[in-house]
Amino acid sequence: DDMGTGNTKLLYVAPETLKKEETIEFLKSIEISFVAIDEAHCISEWGHDFRPEYRRIKQMIKDINDVPMIALTATATPKVQSDIQKNLGMSDAKLFKSSFNRTNLFYEVKPKGSKERVFKDIISVIKARSGKSGIIYCLSRKRVEELAEMLTLNGVKALPYHAGLDAKTRVHNQDAFLMEECHVIVATIAFGMGIDKPDVRFVIHFDVPKSLEGYYQETGRAGRDGFEGDCILFYNPSDIEKLEKFMKDKPVAEREIGTLLLDETSAFSESSQCRRRTLLNYFGESFEDENCNKMCDNCRHPKPKSDVSNDVVNALKSLDSLKSE
Repeated sequence: DDMGTGNTKLLYVAPETLKKEETIEFLKSIEISFVAIDEAHCISEWGHDFRPEYRRIKQMIKDINDVPMIALTATATPKVQSDIQKNLGMSDAKLFKSSFNRTNLFYEVKPKGSKERVFKDIISVIKARSGKSGIIYCLSRKRVEELAEMLTLNGVKALPYHAGLDAKTRVHNQDAFLMEECHVIVATIAFGMGIDKPDVRFVIHFDVPKSLEGYYQETGRAGRDGFEGDCILFYNPSDIEKLEKFMKDKPVAEREIGTLLLDETSAFSESSQCRRRTLLNYFGESFEDENCNKMCDNCRHPKPKSDVSNDVVNALKSLDSLKSE
């Protein structure tokens, strides 16, 4: 009734719900003045979170009522931007783009050794930031549970978050983090969408992300209050190999795109150049300064190329221990 009378000013609809015939018929019966498409990078096959239903949004909106549209995203490379505009028929639309540079975030990539070694490193990071809020991202639910338990046993107020937990537990753990009843959330990438906690002081990636867009979005949950946030990625080339193997049963086109995205992540992780420059260039933004004022590990502690190679070699040496898990 409220929607019919115009009392409802904002209605959220997932694309998966929008495609249902009864939803379309209902929306045809009310007056819609404007459509905002959030997380618009999901439209693009080159985006880090492609969802096929997003590619049908334009036609569904046209079927309902061809009203003005705006597309919004915080993580889109030039290729993804172009794909969004083309799919939505917005090639002539005005483009508003702010800088991708989060000047208060410190980016660091650490060589990833054995699981036990990484656990110890993570404890050290957290203990050095005692009482501060942080998020640790892992790719598997098993690792989330294992790491959350290990942190708890070491006196850290930590809770797990992943899609395998029941809804009540997920809500409880998320609220505990927001209300500072726990300091650290160990999570899969299911955690974070819509979370706007301003004082997250660190974001740790236990596993290498599947794309630089995902990495940027997840690290971007640190330091939203403008104060410094630490973004620490544990990297081992073997993790890239594992992710590539997971894609072997995917369709060819999806596998090729996924491999290219992983290659970009790998290049970023192994680079001796300024992390910020590499990241911003990836999103089509130039960074003119010679360095980022020591706000990444490579600028704070410049390494000769030989040292960078040694880091990669050392990471490779730990491959056997990772394979044995």
